[in-house]
Amino acid sequence: MISRSTLSFFFALAAPTALLGGCSISTGSFPSGGTRTVINASDAATADGGDANIPQETPSAGSSAGDAVAATPYEGSPLCNASRSTACYPDDPTTSLFCKLAPDGGPYSATSGYDDAVLACHVQSSASGAAAQPICTPAGAGTSGSACLGAADCAAGFECIGSGTCQHYCCRGEDACDTNQFCDIQPTAAPPQTKVPVCMPVRPPTGCQLLNATSCSVGQTCAVVRLNGATSCVAIGSASVGDPCYEEHCGRGMVCLGSSAQRRCYQLCQTAVPADTCTAKQTCKGGLPLFPSPEFGVCQ
Repeated sequence: MISRSTLSFFFALAAPTALLGGCSISTGSFPSGGTRTVINASDAATADGGDANIPQETPSAGSSAGDAVAATPYEGSPLCNASRSTACYPDDPTTSLFCKLAPDGGPYSATSGYDDAVLACHVQSSASGAAAQPICTPAGAGTSGSACLGAADCAAGFECIGSGTCQHYCCRGEDACDTNQFCDIQPTAAPPQTKVPVCMPVRPPTGCQLLNATSCSVGQTCAVVRLNGATSCVAIGSASVGDPCYEEHCGRGMVCLGSSAQRRCYQLCQTAVPADTCTAKQTCKGGLPLFPSPEFGVCQ
């Protein structure tokens, strides 16, 4: 499991250009100046623990702590809208005392003796249609891979996703996941329109072959999914080169790079034949740790 300090780990490539994860990117063109770096954006967390560009809101009168939007920059994935300083954090267990909520979800009583009872923190959509926010709820028993119908069936730190299984949240990034897992975007079981970052098993367990059409099942593509260059089959999404990918998967033959809401899709390529996938003004840039094999890289 990668420690939180590793969330800022990225690699420098030879040619000088700007930090790819921190700039606006358009298809086929990249800004110049500075040092070229690529950040593994399959990691859901920002490298610096927050994103000052994410709009902040002030909680409305009468709103509960669970419904309120964090007043400080969110930590990790913007899908979670979470901050450890102002609200429960989905990756972690929390307590009745912290949430001011009874273990069964009823009114909190300071004299009932259940302050240390564990509750679960789930990202939930509000009735008003506003962005999903973390909220304290009673904890279930389901852990990684357990069958579930909804969030209440999963233990603290886990969410019931659309496949009907509990999976561990990874709002802060891949260090919340086991070494044989990666941080992925999945819809919750209810409502399905809410998307959250959760730890999913690497498939196949030994990884897949980049740019190999037969390496994954129909509807999937092989992508780099961990900071150490591990690969896995992921769902083919609708995001194209240069599009944001913190909420939507990239298309076939692409990879999601950057940090937090700055993540963008990049075209995978073969360094020996960059013209096969890259534009005339681009080259195929690879290197450790994201591309252990010198054969692969991204068009830049």
